[in-house]
Amino acid sequence: LEAERALLARRVEERTADLSTANAELARAARLKDEFLASISHELRTPLNAILGISEALQEEVYGPLNENQIGSLHSIEESGRHLLSLINDILDLSKVEAGKLELEIRPVSVESVCHASLRLIKQNAHNKRLKVHSTIDSSVSTIQADERRVKQILVNLLSNAVKFTLEEGEIGLEVMGDKAAKLVHFTVWDNGIGIAKDDISRLFRPFVQLDSSLAREYAGTGLGLSLVYKMVELHGGTVAVDSELGKGTRFTISLPWQESAFFLDPHEEAELVAADAPHLTGFRRALLIEDSPAAMAQLIRYLGELGMETMACTQGQGAWEKALVEQPDVIILDILLPDVSGWDVLQQLKEEAPTRDIPVLVVSVVDEPVKALSFGASATLVKPISRQQFQSALRQILVERIEAKWTMIRALTRWSGSDDESQPLILLVEDNEATIKTFSDYLLSKHYRLLISRNGVEAVKMAKEVQPDLILMDIQIPGMNGLKAIRELRADANLAQTPIVAVTALAMTGDHEACLRAGATAYLSKPVRLKELVALIEEQFALRMQLSQE
Repeated sequence: LEAERALLARRVEERTADLSTANAELARAARLKDEFLASISHELRTPLNAILGISEALQEEVYGPLNENQIGSLHSIEESGRHLLSLINDILDLSKVEAGKLELEIRPVSVESVCHASLRLIKQNAHNKRLKVHSTIDSSVSTIQADERRVKQILVNLLSNAVKFTLEEGEIGLEVMGDKAAKLVHFTVWDNGIGIAKDDISRLFRPFVQLDSSLAREYAGTGLGLSLVYKMVELHGGTVAVDSELGKGTRFTISLPWQESAFFLDPHEEAELVAADAPHLTGFRRALLIEDSPAAMAQLIRYLGELGMETMACTQGQGAWEKALVEQPDVIILDILLPDVSGWDVLQQLKEEAPTRDIPVLVVSVVDEPVKALSFGASATLVKPISRQQFQSALRQILVERIEAKWTMIRALTRWSGSDDESQPLILLVEDNEATIKTFSDYLLSKHYRLLISRNGVEAVKMAKEVQPDLILMDIQIPGMNGLKAIRELRADANLAQTPIVAVTALAMTGDHEACLRAGATAYLSKPVRLKELVALIEEQFALRMQLSQE
């Protein structure tokens, strides 16, 4: 009996040891997969950064004048590069899902806003094929609990396929229906295009699969889109259904959970959910809202409040200019359809009178006439219904443009754009990729910045402490000392504690952004970087720093 017990104990120990080894191997495999994804992201995005950056710089004639054919060719290079970037992002997204590393940011999402945003993204391609685009949204469906970016990704993928596989002058559509009994919202994307054979439907959602090689040649693609759609829907706890017939068209129906809490969302609860993520715009503190709709007024006041802004309101056009004159807000939000006078007249008066001429105006209206609005002097336009993200992006862009204008004036007054190099902002670029160094250097020097270059983290920390630059551009994957550690060391130095540090990295995994900000970065840009956005961010940081120093 003792011998049997000893044998059993040995077997249990061996089995436990085997399980421990297997678990260790699984953990190692998961870690290696994470490292592989991070490496792939870096290795693919870094050369793309150079391709797109140099294309952008050439189009701006940084290296000298170009003719129309050359500019057209560069535009084609940039478009192809952006397309390649979208494919890389699809591959990385799919890999993240399969590795269990893609995390959803679940929050209340406006169904109407996400649908309209998705339709806008495919509008031009549909117009090019003279397609009729239909949309029907159940009025009882207000919000769902979901990841807004991923829901948009799902809808754009399906709508893009509908456009791609529908012949010219055909029809496509998006329908949304709520099912309160089943607690589901059904998003249906349909078309009257070429259709899918019944036998092929089972293979639709496999990655890299295209159903017909002849179709693959005619309708270019990787076969990744529907696989991503399926997995994104699955992550949300939803389902995908397909109904199709060759030559008659296809219907994809996405069913997502519709929680009771999402039927009627308390605005105060919604504000609490987004407050932590709302990007407070330091340069904007007070807004004048000219809007007669109580619902739109409440929505915009909520969005402005989330940005830390004080709101003053006018419910009619009469007296709006006088209010702007007295209050001198940082920005004006203007509806065009007002009950007493036309919003166009209000806009014209705001821009003709000297005391209000320089106040930026954001037109938010159902009137979709952006060219007219801009010609009247508006800084930007949004077409109702709008989403929080659209509104915040528009305000941020207006702020950046306002800062750029002030910065240009400051440079002119202080001779920063002249020949006195010592008076120009000094940027430390920490980067080890030679193509990226050349791209960034050429562009930043053309914008009259002074530049220092460091190719590793240890040297960068030493150099920054010696010269105390006005701003640091920090790659994260650099030799010697990684960028995160370098940022932490820089922040430990009292002389560099407030220096703007922009993390510029090809890493694109979940949590990379947050890791950079936790380390002490002021802002974050993901490669490939648009050079105009880089310069706008740099000038925003300089202007905000100057503003804070004056307060």
